[in-house]
Amino acid sequence: MSCKLCIERGKTWNGDDPRCAFETGVFSPDNWNCATMNALREISRQLRTTYRDDMAAASIGYVPFEGDEYSGYIVMTWYKDRGRTGNAFIAWDDEPIRELTEADALLAIEQNR
Repeated sequence: MSCKLCIERGKTWNGDDPRCAFETGVFSPDNWNCATMNALREISRQLRTTYRDDMAAASIGYVPFEGDEYSGYIVMTWYKDRGRTGNAFIAWDDEPIRELTEADALLAIEQNR
């Protein structure tokens, strides 16, 4: 099953079908052109919270957000702009990192639009 934003967007191009990063509700690195991850990556570019190094470590970006009981960052890594987000997780100061859920991703997108 695809995430809310993948369903809303649909497939708007010729070629390979998208692979949603949130088919189970939790981020999976087996994704390509997921609308939710694309939105998060675009927000990190707009906020200028990205760093790109195509010859070595690829790209890293983050999006700040606040949940009901915490605030932190969605941290993502990807290679160039090819559509796949290799890693994404939530980090904040006084807790261990944790997996990214679709609900957290949508909250961060809403707060940063």
